[in-house]
Amino acid sequence: MKTLGFNISRNRTSEIANQKSFSAAAWLKGEDVDNQGAVLSNAYQQVVWVYRAINVLAEQVANIPFLFSKGERGRETLITRGPLIDFYNRPHKHLNKFQYWEMRVIWLMLRGECLRVPIYSDASPGSLSANSGNNQRRVLRNIVFLDPAHMQHIIENNQLIGWRYTGSSFNSPMQSRVFLPDEVWFEKLPNPFDFWRGMPPLYVAQFPAQTDFAASSFMRGTMENNADNGLIIRSNQVMSDEQRQQVLATLRGRKRKAGTADKPMFLWGVNEIVQPKLSSADLQFLENRKFSRGEICSAFGVPEEIVATTDHNKYDVMTGARRNFTENRVAPLCARLEAEEDRTVKSIDRTAVGWFDTDSLPIMQDIRRARIATAKTGFDMGIPFNELNRVFDLGFKEFPWGETGYLPSNSVPVGTLNKT
Repeated sequence: MKTLGFNISRNRTSEIANQKSFSAAAWLKGEDVDNQGAVLSNAYQQVVWVYRAINVLAEQVANIPFLFSKGERGRETLITRGPLIDFYNRPHKHLNKFQYWEMRVIWLMLRGECLRVPIYSDASPGSLSANSGNNQRRVLRNIVFLDPAHMQHIIENNQLIGWRYTGSSFNSPMQSRVFLPDEVWFEKLPNPFDFWRGMPPLYVAQFPAQTDFAASSFMRGTMENNADNGLIIRSNQVMSDEQRQQVLATLRGRKRKAGTADKPMFLWGVNEIVQPKLSSADLQFLENRKFSRGEICSAFGVPEEIVATTDHNKYDVMTGARRNFTENRVAPLCARLEAEEDRTVKSIDRTAVGWFDTDSLPIMQDIRRARIATAKTGFDMGIPFNELNRVFDLGFKEFPWGETGYLPSNSVPVGTLNKT
């Protein structure tokens, strides 16, 4: 067709390709439905409870002071300045000490693994570390975190011989390459099904996260449609394509947006209009979201009272939840991090030890005061102080007089009970 000097034509081939062919088998199986709903691709970015549970753990650990000392525990000498302090204040030029511990915990919760690559000052420009014989000259400069999803372990003869990193050179901190086992600091959560890799809590929380995301998407769609599930048009006569398009256009024009009334509508050639209603099961999605939240929090070991504010969060309940969270979740996680961090500390100072000062937390101070009150009762019974210090872990140093038991001096006999 030529109009105003221009050749105008329609590509019937592309139009036919865009039309879906009808398949009786797919229609009977229900596979002809186009599922274009919301897809959960990243629970940490799309589910608020997963994000909050992981960040609560990461922020709690990052807020605990990480101290360095020399000597035996209880008689140690704190290190307040030097290379250790300087390094942990800025482990990487793009990470401070707070972000360093946050990244450690986040990777463990998301992937069940944390892979760090140490970079030394004597490394050549094209390598990470120089494998020279004189290790005394190697000075740890910074640490780079790598995504465990882009790290593939290389096994030969049932032994780990290396790691293959396949990260993008544009978005990753370093280019793709192969590492020796000693060039990667690898830590993982227990995984009984894979000896070489860890299992994250996110695997267990996957189905509750999908359920919560589906309920959230349903709630969003309901709100955007003014709580309207659409209309069903019934007609005894076969409608042409033009008539169906006119009816659909009228129905679409009726809808406006959330918070505004719908437009009036007039249809002709239609026998019945059915408006679906929400069932009682559909109206329970809020309760289902609370149950999914509880499952997600249980997977990460975080109490619900900490990640969310509800009507049941009383003061005594919150105090008990924080105490249980600190004692049974944060403290064991800190002990796990301390065990793996010993390699980093020893690479800077072989005589130093790094540890989390969990006793400095206010909730732990309350627990210590309760232990001291219990120890005082034992001391009044004649139990030596050093023994009470060891049993209740009071944190005091041993005293020369602490091996001797004492009794209160104001106790005097008042008489004997006559049983006759």
